[in-house]
Amino acid sequence: MTTARARGLTREVDRALTVAAEQAGAAADDVDRDARLPAEALKVLRDTNLIAAVVPRESGGLGLGLPALVEIAERLARSCAATAMIWAMHQTQLACVVRHHPGSPLLRTAVDRRWLIASVTSERGTGGDLRHSTTGVADGAAGRTTLEKDGTTVSYGAHADAYLVTARRSADADPGDQVAVLVGREQVELEQQGTWDTLGMRGTCSPSFRLRAAFDRDQILPVPFRTVAAMTMVPVSHLLWAGVWHGIAIEAVDRGVRCVRRRVLAGGSGDVPELALAHSRLLGMRAQLDAAVQAVEPVLAAGAEPTLGLGVQLNALKVAASESAVEITQLALRVCGMAGFTERGPHSVARLLRDACSAPLMIGNGRLLAVNAQTLLLSRGER
Repeated sequence: MTTARARGLTREVDRALTVAAEQAGAAADDVDRDARLPAEALKVLRDTNLIAAVVPRESGGLGLGLPALVEIAERLARSCAATAMIWAMHQTQLACVVRHHPGSPLLRTAVDRRWLIASVTSERGTGGDLRHSTTGVADGAAGRTTLEKDGTTVSYGAHADAYLVTARRSADADPGDQVAVLVGREQVELEQQGTWDTLGMRGTCSPSFRLRAAFDRDQILPVPFRTVAAMTMVPVSHLLWAGVWHGIAIEAVDRGVRCVRRRVLAGGSGDVPELALAHSRLLGMRAQLDAAVQAVEPVLAAGAEPTLGLGVQLNALKVAASESAVEITQLALRVCGMAGFTERGPHSVARLLRDACSAPLMIGNGRLLAVNAQTLLLSRGER
């Protein structure tokens, strides 16, 4: 059985993924150079319905499980990390609404029309803390509900069809008493606050935005955001992000292998310790990711309550995978030398390394390690 089949990809989905990855790879350098949306690959993802991979079949999606979703993230990332990260973030938003507000009419529209859903969870003034909001939901005119939020990093915000937005339950609610709401593009006003000219992940197009929204109250997810985050957003995002970073690392090592093979064919030496070290780190990354997938499946598939230990494991995965992606890609650079240092060429790891450098910054690793330390102190032996 092939790896793809073993992870739950049908032949049809595997073929669609191959086409999407090829298209992503063909445009990757242009996407990176111009810091533009990978529109070509996103079109294939829409046309093949890979855009709705996490949505159950009975609701119009592909109904794929976690191993298959991680496989998609990895393979897309080998071709274009920005495409993979956009897909991964979109799947996270979809999963939150599918699991916690499955009767949402807007969700039905989003799936049928193959909308791209962005997340507006970051906010100025919160210090990057996902679990706190400064803005609150308010009652507006004509029975509408409103909110206004300054999102510090809104990936593909200018190109999204809908937004999953977090806010306080009301203006006078505690900062941690949050809700999430799915709003359509026609329900919001967007004002871009900055530019996106970054070291890596340039194709995610993630500047800051001020968002003003007016919507119906029944668009608010009916469970507290802390529940959405613990049961769906954090598990799915950490696993799929790690899949993206693992894909970057796989591609970097593969380019290193091909570079050394070329040298050997030209009469050079194949004794490259950095290549063996990179592969060893890659194996460790894979093992930690597989273990986390196995640990999360009861929560996502059967609705089990996430434990303190699972939260620690997921934070540890995020930290380790993000750091490993950078380390492995740097090792590949040392293996390839100047052929890896150049921006173009079959052995270049420049874009891969720049994209990997974003990983430790996506929810700062220091914050997650501090959370884990506090959790371990309070866990009374649960690990």
